[in-house]
Amino acid sequence: MSHGHPTPDRRVRGACRDATVRLAILVACLPFLAACFPKPLDLQLQDAQTGEPVAGVALHKHAVSLLTLLPSRQEPVRSDATGAARVWVPPLNTNITMLRPGYEPASIAVFKRQVPASMRSGDRTRLVFEEIKEGDVVPMPLRPVTRSPVRVRVEDAASGDPLVDAEVLAGTFLYLPAPGVEEGWGFPDLQQLRTDTNGAAGVECVSGFRNRVTARMPGHAEVFMDIREDPPESISLRSRPLRWKPVRFEVLDEKRGTPVADAWVTMDEPRRGLPPDPNAFAARTGPDGLTPPVLIPDLVPLVIHIRAPGHRDRREALEWTALRGDDIRTVWIRRKGWFE
Repeated sequence: MSHGHPTPDRRVRGACRDATVRLAILVACLPFLAACFPKPLDLQLQDAQTGEPVAGVALHKHAVSLLTLLPSRQEPVRSDATGAARVWVPPLNTNITMLRPGYEPASIAVFKRQVPASMRSGDRTRLVFEEIKEGDVVPMPLRPVTRSPVRVRVEDAASGDPLVDAEVLAGTFLYLPAPGVEEGWGFPDLQQLRTDTNGAAGVECVSGFRNRVTARMPGHAEVFMDIREDPPESISLRSRPLRWKPVRFEVLDEKRGTPVADAWVTMDEPRRGLPPDPNAFAARTGPDGLTPPVLIPDLVPLVIHIRAPGHRDRREALEWTALRGDDIRTVWIRRKGWFE
């Protein structure tokens, strides 16, 4: 009997035993591995009134996690001529938003393991990722939009007088609290009107969306109202007169302390799909790094945006009450690195 080296039979039996253990572990892990991969979700898009298939519906997938709190910019899936669409759903809490001009938005919430108790009410479609089976088709009826006329009256907040020729803008959005941020999603067009001699204008609210009506004019602060369900026949928007202070800006290089020429100091406007604010300001620095005097309105929030060749962009919030007339406000900006 040899004790130096294992015999070929013992080596074979050991290898078989190891393979059996690995196979058992693999079989035991299969359910967990399957839960780590996306699953196909088949949908059938159809008109809620006629039952006819709806082609060209854009399906935006939004996986909710700590690092993705907002909808992504990836190209949406679109339903084909038969109204069919397949979306690959990850093993995460996922929202699928369906958009097509002429129809109200629809959505599906897919939860990883179970639907939270707080999300079980309402008519929204909810699915559990672990229960999705390939080959199952989920019907998705889409309701045609309805448009409700709303009369908008714009008034001076101080006197109550109507504001004539004020700009009235009506936009729509879904998740983010400003129109136009979800650009490219195919929302209804922005409505742009002017008030008449009575300070009135007529807009339409689109069903299924969050509607925001904004009024503004030179010398008055912007004012808006969000309209959700059951739009009223009329609304009033009261805009306060603005106050102004002349201010000069000095732009200096953060490292060298030298003046920065050809820098633009502008009012920073949020990205919301609206035309430029009529009360926005812009000024350019000269060789001494100074801008001409700029009239600054008492807006809240009040943020400036500084841009200069060879330097990083900078945004800075201003406190209007802390500004003094004919004040020089110094702003420091950092030079770009070689890799920027």
